[in-house]
Amino acid sequence: MVQRALSAKRNRDLLLRDLVGPEPTPVVLRRTGRPAELQQVLSSLGDILLAESVPLMAKFNAGKIISLLEKPGPGLAESSRSSDARLVQFARSALSEVCDQSPSHRSLAVGLLAILDRLEWYKGKSGPFGSANFEQSHMHALLVGPGALEHRIDLRIGLTLLAPYTRFPDHHQYHSRVFLPLSFGEFRFGDEDWIYSGAGEVLFNGAGRQCAIRCTGKPLLMLWCHIERYGDGDTPYLKN
Repeated sequence: MVQRALSAKRNRDLLLRDLVGPEPTPVVLRRTGRPAELQQVLSSLGDILLAESVPLMAKFNAGKIISLLEKPGPGLAESSRSSDARLVQFARSALSEVCDQSPSHRSLAVGLLAILDRLEWYKGKSGPFGSANFEQSHMHALLVGPGALEHRIDLRIGLTLLAPYTRFPDHHQYHSRVFLPLSFGEFRFGDEDWIYSGAGEVLFNGAGRQCAIRCTGKPLLMLWCHIERYGDGDTPYLKN
């Protein structure tokens, strides 16, 4: 527990973009339900993450996330969205290959293709062992979470893209996190060996453990999700 507190500070988790401040009051579009495309993504994601072959800890954490998603959050009123056209095209190309994995993967890919242009893409911080091209060769977006298409603060579901020959900076993760690579990539968690993960495999990394991610000749597109938690001296609300 002491080691986790020392090494896994929230602001050092490079998949999070948190600005400390009071809880915002976003302009929301009141809906009776989720947009159909987002619901398609979340339903397909649940089918994949809860499949029989998924490792136990990944399935356990995914189950809690899927349970929370049973109650939709409010949707934000959409405004202009920023993105990098070159990187978005990489994402589209990766999703076209996901369609061949399974019916659930095809449904997930179709849903994601329908909302790519509605996502607010952002750049993350660099850090140790990040490739020299990292700033120009990555982007993140939130599907569910603070300021996302579905605004909520109890969990986050994100999408990350790495362009070819990009290494994500090594970092310690604050949350226990489930990963769903949608194209080929390489992952290393804690002191374990590198995992060569094909499209559609489900991976898990526990809270406080180191995370390293990289790709080679093809871009890496991955979904990731975790449950938010507050405490351990952190500010009780962190705005995305």
